[in-house]
Amino acid sequence: MTVSQYGGVGTAVSSPLSDEKRSHILIVDDEPEIAESLADFLVKKANFLVSSARDGQEAIDFLQATVADESTEIDLVLLDMRMPNLSGLDVLNWIRDHDRLQYTRVVLLTAAAGSSEKVEALTAGADDYITKPYRPQELLARVNTILRTQQLEKQLQRQSQQLAALNRIGQAVAATLEVAEVLATAVAGVEQLLGIELAGALMVEGGTKLRYQNLQGRSGPLPVTAVPSISVGEGVFGISYQEQTAVILNHPEADGRFQPEIDAPPNFQVNALIAAPLVVRGRPVGLINAFNKLDGPFTEFDLDLFASLASSISEAIENAWLFTRIRQRQQEMLESRNTLQALIDGIPHPIYTINDDWQLVGINKSKADELDTVPEHLVNKVCYETFFNRSQPCRHCLAAQTLAHKQVQRWTINWKGDDHLPREWDVNAYPIPSKQASSARAVILWQDRTEERRLESSLLQAGKLAAIGQLAAGVAHEINNPLTAINANAEMLKMFIPKEDDNYEAVDLIARAGDRATKVVRGLLDFARQEHYNLATGDVNNSIWQTLDLVRYQLTSADAQIIQNMADDLPPIVASWEHLKSVWLNLIINARDAVDQLPQQRQISITTKLDSEKDHVQIIVQDNGKGMSEAELVHIFEPFYTTKDPGKGTGLGLATSHRIIEQHGGEINVVSAPNEGTTFIIRLPVNGNGNLNA
Repeated sequence: MTVSQYGGVGTAVSSPLSDEKRSHILIVDDEPEIAESLADFLVKKANFLVSSARDGQEAIDFLQATVADESTEIDLVLLDMRMPNLSGLDVLNWIRDHDRLQYTRVVLLTAAAGSSEKVEALTAGADDYITKPYRPQELLARVNTILRTQQLEKQLQRQSQQLAALNRIGQAVAATLEVAEVLATAVAGVEQLLGIELAGALMVEGGTKLRYQNLQGRSGPLPVTAVPSISVGEGVFGISYQEQTAVILNHPEADGRFQPEIDAPPNFQVNALIAAPLVVRGRPVGLINAFNKLDGPFTEFDLDLFASLASSISEAIENAWLFTRIRQRQQEMLESRNTLQALIDGIPHPIYTINDDWQLVGINKSKADELDTVPEHLVNKVCYETFFNRSQPCRHCLAAQTLAHKQVQRWTINWKGDDHLPREWDVNAYPIPSKQASSARAVILWQDRTEERRLESSLLQAGKLAAIGQLAAGVAHEINNPLTAINANAEMLKMFIPKEDDNYEAVDLIARAGDRATKVVRGLLDFARQEHYNLATGDVNNSIWQTLDLVRYQLTSADAQIIQNMADDLPPIVASWEHLKSVWLNLIINARDAVDQLPQQRQISITTKLDSEKDHVQIIVQDNGKGMSEAELVHIFEPFYTTKDPGKGTGLGLATSHRIIEQHGGEINVVSAPNEGTTFIIRLPVNGNGNLNA
């Protein structure tokens, strides 16, 4: 392959793109004289770089070689249409089919005067045609027009690529939430955007100094520790920062603002520079710069690109700062939340938060422990479904009013526990202030008042019994002496008065009344005195069975069915068994009397078991009799108070039983309601014997 190249300096043709590199033209003609003459004209008149080929195959080989050698690029092919072997149309078709050369400009030279070859040439993809013989000036004008159009298209393509690169860099810095990464990403992108030797990013320190945070050349990042800071207002960069104005200097040495000792990095020759300030909310915070564009001077279009990049970097810096503040705020809120959650979890009372859809927003450990789970598993669940297995809000719940009216609500809930004892809880609902009208929340606090109420009742009962005991002891001693005289004289009168005497009945009535009064006084003395307890280790079930044997006849006569639910794993306890048997006897007889008025299905249930904490034995005596009202329950353990008919009880049985159980370190409670029967619940400690006197 022989390809001739022509070069030299001729008269420059006026062109808006005269500062670009020389255009390279390939002339393909099988007549060497014509090719040489045309090449010489183009070199001398327009300073083009010209190569020539003698036939179509030689042209194809040359063009194929330019694909492998990126330093050689053909801008225009002047192609003779009629050549031996491969015609100009064949070469044109090859060019248009080539994936790398298909956009190369081609002008066909034809000797035909008719229009058919011209149409064929344009149809095949020629950019223009020239008819031989041609005038050189006309050919040059057409070549300049085609090359000018090509250069403009290349410029538009390059600018489009720069805009695409700017978009990619903008997206990259926008996706970064650390200021250091934002600057590093932006500086690395400047080389792709403008093709420069060196780029950097500076940030203001203390409001007076600009210091390099990142500096990167074509080989990668450079150390910035040795680069001195720049004072605000000094040098071209300090002025650009202070005035918040982007700047380009293609001849910096001729500009008075440029100070090499300030603006030039150490040991670096600055031939051209560009800079743009970084402004966040109207306040300058830094600056980006670039040095020495590789393919020519910086242009106004470059300045617009650089200013746009600076704007994107500024927004990314602001976002990074906002993200940092948000992250710090989130961390503070998380720490505050954890502190608050720890405080709430440390409160033994159940606490939870609900929204206006009754969903659990938060819950403390105490409430979660009740359900044997962790708080995280309960969030977003509906409270009445989760806690009470209901399909709609509880009827007693006043939280709806708190959610609707933003007012504190308080209410009390009572129910029976698994141990048959009454439970009482105070519930408080507190609204959570919110600026969102469509969102309402409330904190629900439960407080168990059961033990408090039991202690109050126990203290009240103990006070009553102590006062009555002291009174009973004093009254019994004062009444006992005259009562002895009454009883003795009544018996003596009965001995001397015949039964048929009218006065005998009156004397007998006095004697029987005296006996009854004596029993009451004896009961008072028994109740008031501190008795001696004979302690022994034994089994609760055995003592109950022995008591049942004593009253078997009475129970059978009353047609009362005894239902026994005795646990067989009860541990032995230390107690005064004769006294405990009197308690069982009293409770069983009371239960028999309670069911005696029922027409049928008279049932008395006796249950023994260990409580949930395994430290108390629980004895439950339950009947299905007429029950008691709340007014009766208040006085049930008071001496001389009885719900039985007159003459059927002294009212001391339950009071004495209460004292015996308390002195064993236990407790006795009663649950009853009209027509719902009565339940007595006794708890005796497994270890220890309370206040018993050995």
